[in-house]
Amino acid sequence: MKAHIAVVAVFVLLSASVHAEEFTCQLENGKYVSVSAEQGKPPVYRYGTLAKTEITLPVPQQPNNNVFYGHQMFVAGASTYVRFKNGNYSYVVYDGEGRGWQFNGVIVYKDNNILSKKECKGPLTPSLDNLKNYSIKMDPYLETYIYAP
Repeated sequence: MKAHIAVVAVFVLLSASVHAEEFTCQLENGKYVSVSAEQGKPPVYRYGTLAKTEITLPVPQQPNNNVFYGHQMFVAGASTYVRFKNGNYSYVVYDGEGRGWQFNGVIVYKDNNILSKKECKGPLTPSLDNLKNYSIKMDPYLETYIYAP
């Protein structure tokens, strides 16, 4: 009986698919920004070169409640972002698309002031709209960040 339970447990573990995605693009400054999302875990923000990651959020000693999701439909498109809060700083990876336009990149804020804005050289792949499939809480400050680009 114990062997049967062990076999069933191993089968369940092996057959369970881990759903994960990485949203990434190269920025106009030659560096990369990415957001890795996996079911049951907080998303991870990374910024830097292929050789060296300069920033990773959330910081391990912080609670995971500093990651927020925002999505807004427009007349001819939509905008989505994920915001990583680190003290007074917010790192916002955004993605938007509509009829005849597209924008994506990263904006760094200190409080509500933009410190840095870098656009992606090409599309952010896949679209951040896929983040709706993960358990990320909606941003209570949606109106502050959704129209930034």
